[in-house]
Amino acid sequence: MPRPRPLTPQQAKNTLANKFVGLGDRLRQLNTRFGIRSNRVFLVWTSSDGEERGEGSTRVLLRHEILPTPKVADMSAVALSPYAPGVLPVGSVRVSQITQTLTKDMLTGLRMPNGRRVDDTGPTNFWWEIVEDGRGDDPPERWRFRLAAQPDRQPGNVQWVVLLERQSSDPDRTTGKPHGDPST
Repeated sequence: MPRPRPLTPQQAKNTLANKFVGLGDRLRQLNTRFGIRSNRVFLVWTSSDGEERGEGSTRVLLRHEILPTPKVADMSAVALSPYAPGVLPVGSVRVSQITQTLTKDMLTGLRMPNGRRVDDTGPTNFWWEIVEDGRGDDPPERWRFRLAAQPDRQPGNVQWVVLLERQSSDPDRTTGKPHGDPST
């Protein structure tokens, strides 16, 4: 029996679990094709030209859709909490079956899937966005979220799992353009 020892990074990339990433993604794509996944999930990076974060005009640097479409658990977990001007959506949502072709740095907003590091682009904002796939309202509502915990790689299930927390600032529904700083 071989002595226990850790895998090198190269050995980890060549494990059976890692080789199933492509197959897992192809199987999950069937959920999208059959219409079972009605919520699209995006990673969004923006930049603003103001002196302070969120000031000035905001432009989208990258809106990257996660494919195959991940599983968004029960959007009813986001409650509508009353406050002076109306209601504020609060709560968290679990998103699972996220492809492992994305890295932790991508899921946390430190690196864009196009290979650019965030610090190379100047001051940026990052958030997750969940959008209905078009079966409902037109234009669809875009709900903005931030990570509530570190992404969890689950090699045995060939997936990433994240817990997202609702943010109070959403893009304008009619234009789709971001409103200011999403951290408020």
